[in-house]
Amino acid sequence: MNRLGFSLIGIAIGLGLQTSAIGESRADIARETTAGVIAIANLDAQIAQVGTSPGVEDLLLTRARYLADYDALERASTLTEQQQPSTVQALLQRARTRASLHRFSDALHDVEAAEAEGADRGQTIPLRASILIATGNAAKVRPSLEAEVKQHPGLASRTMLATTYAMLGRLREADQLYAAALADLHTTLPFPYAWICFARGLMWAEQGQDLKRAEGFYQQALSYLPEFVAATINLAEIEAAHGETQSAIDRLTGVIKATDEPEAYALLGSLHLRSGLPEQGRQEIDHARQRFDLLLMHAPLAFADHAAEFYLGQGHDAERAWELALQNLRNRETDRSVALAVKAALASGRQHEADSLLRTHGPSVGLYLQSLDRTLPQ
Repeated sequence: MNRLGFSLIGIAIGLGLQTSAIGESRADIARETTAGVIAIANLDAQIAQVGTSPGVEDLLLTRARYLADYDALERASTLTEQQQPSTVQALLQRARTRASLHRFSDALHDVEAAEAEGADRGQTIPLRASILIATGNAAKVRPSLEAEVKQHPGLASRTMLATTYAMLGRLREADQLYAAALADLHTTLPFPYAWICFARGLMWAEQGQDLKRAEGFYQQALSYLPEFVAATINLAEIEAAHGETQSAIDRLTGVIKATDEPEAYALLGSLHLRSGLPEQGRQEIDHARQRFDLLLMHAPLAFADHAAEFYLGQGHDAERAWELALQNLRNRETDRSVALAVKAALASGRQHEADSLLRTHGPSVGLYLQSLDRTLPQ
């Protein structure tokens, strides 16, 4: 369920709304936006028009982010890696693409190189912050982001600080900032509205343990962009947890008709097993396993966390889950990564490693353990 890393990079690349008791403002009034199907058609037309010219990478990353089009993600990576960047913009482009693939160390080196060449702070600050937050350094970046909001209040600065506050457990302040950020948004494109709704839903589901509020934000995200795969899967997880099995199955069936997203296949398979359709359920889980194996071959860091959850649950391979969770933890030491490693350590009989991780990390790890307990099949 965790897609925070991709969420943060989405903010950096450039950036809907649910009435909430917290952070209620004019930003929480639904806006008129272009229909999702039209916006996606326009995006695809732009990709075709740009071809292999600079800038197509961000368009491809947008497609990957909302539609779980991992072929687009791989194409963006190939385009940025096949030539040595010769300009500041090329360095920043490669940094964004590498960060989307969770190659955070490489991405940070590109940001530093761009800064050394005189890159605009308005571009480097959110990108650097997104990488630091995604790797568990929200506390370090908070002061600079607070200063940025005071000096340059706007969508990007407020959203980035909101995400930082969410990671630090300051949910009320985070929600208020998300709402304020949306008040600064003036576009008919549905993508940024849907993304902020999704980010708020993720925050309330994981850090806030408030599934009712999270469900509302996911629904709002889908009202802007019905094709938004991550929001659909997360909403289906909540519905499944509430016993609304058929509704969850219907949502996930729609997803697998449009994309080859392994998380959707895995969750759908577990729901079909639960519903008395063992053959169909096993086929879907086997397909999820094959798909994860393929994605891990091409982008191991990007999918290590998702695959670890799969092998802890439907994939029934605790040893592989531990290997992947450890790889993910070494790449990004967030509280959620720690919680995933703890679950994998316990499942694979590594009590000592689990105890050590719990001793050396903060209490918010417990919130993510609760979230994993809810989303992993029992």
